Amino acid sequence: MKNIYLFAILLIACPSFAIAQDAETIDHVTDENVIVLQNGQAYQSEDSTSLTWLPNDEVLILDDGRIVDKDQNETVDANPTDVPGDDPENSDDDSDPEL
Repeated sequence: MKNIYLFAILLIACPSFAIAQDAETIDHVTDENVIVLQNGQAYQSEDSTSLTWLPNDEVLILDDGRIVDKDQNETVDANPTDVPGDDPENSDDDSDPEL
């Protein structure tokens, strides 16, 4: 019973324990401040802090809309977006580049 109380106190005192998170690695950050991950996901941030993040930095993607760069010890708000340059509507692998 003591363990349940201790766990409840930890959840109340440290809400970050209750937030789900995924560990990922940065592929690159664009000039438009899109954080592109090695797994192919991308996140748009309005916070210029992430412009200084480097390829291969380890990040945590939190369910509350934040990304934490564990190497830089910085956090930004970010929203899922498309990878810049990817245009699924106009991609045609059979197209002839000479036309």
